[in-house]
Amino acid sequence: MGPHDTINLVIISTAAISILAIIFGLGLAIASKVFAIDTDPRVDKVLENLPGANCGACGTAGCSSLAEAIVKGEKPIDACPVITPEARKIIGDVMGVNVVQKERSVAVLLCNGGNSVGEKHRYSGVPDCQAAALLHGGYKLCDYGCLGLGTCSEACPFEAIMMGDDGLPEVLEERCKACGKCVEACPKGLFVIQPLSKAVHVRCKSCDKGAYTKKVCPAGCIGCKKCEKECPVQAIKVDNFLARIDYGKCIACGKCAKVCPQGAIADFRKARKSGVPIPSAVAFTAKETAGSGQAGGEVTA
Repeated sequence: MGPHDTINLVIISTAAISILAIIFGLGLAIASKVFAIDTDPRVDKVLENLPGANCGACGTAGCSSLAEAIVKGEKPIDACPVITPEARKIIGDVMGVNVVQKERSVAVLLCNGGNSVGEKHRYSGVPDCQAAALLHGGYKLCDYGCLGLGTCSEACPFEAIMMGDDGLPEVLEERCKACGKCVEACPKGLFVIQPLSKAVHVRCKSCDKGAYTKKVCPAGCIGCKKCEKECPVQAIKVDNFLARIDYGKCIACGKCAKVCPQGAIADFRKARKSGVPIPSAVAFTAKETAGSGQAGGEVTA
């Protein structure tokens, strides 16, 4: 084969590839028109105003799925709990819906024990609260309290929870979006989502008798009913050895917190004004009790 034949072969091959490329390109262009799926332009506009965190707090796979669900009417405008009021209004305008702004909510931890609560055994397994809770309900002497291994902190997609030196999670309320991931992550059910106006909380969930609670935790509710007697609107009642607040009645006067001998009831208003992470600014001041020492041996998971 001579040099001219080689050149001709190269030219023919290049031309054939170019023609095939054009044919395939035209085919794909035609197919994209023929098989195109019409999308509602509102989906993109709604998606632009969602946070893009894909945290799943809305109950969908992510922000894209939520945008489609909102446009289809399968989810309400305010389905995203972490969206800003401004973005919520824009989405409402896109959908032609008048959006009523909600009061901002944050996560609240209902435990005040932390490192002051002794241990049934020494846990040396996976540093995860859910794993630790599988062994006899956890290694703390209080079966209702925080295990302090930081699973809630790891679950928070907004870095709004950090572990304090006292062994308790601290909620950075300026970052908290009330997504509820901490609520799902805590095996003890110690987190609740509450509006900021609900400033007084019983930071204990123990239903043990008062004598035992006082023995193992210097900050636990002992069911003494002093708070119940002090409340001017009967908004707090002791049921099953635990004080419980009816927020439909509560006026956030804080009187129950002042009379609690264990410091189990906290008034968050001062802490919120100071900007100190919760619960550092509302730490209990109750005296230590002799029964909060460690007991038992070591358990490995």
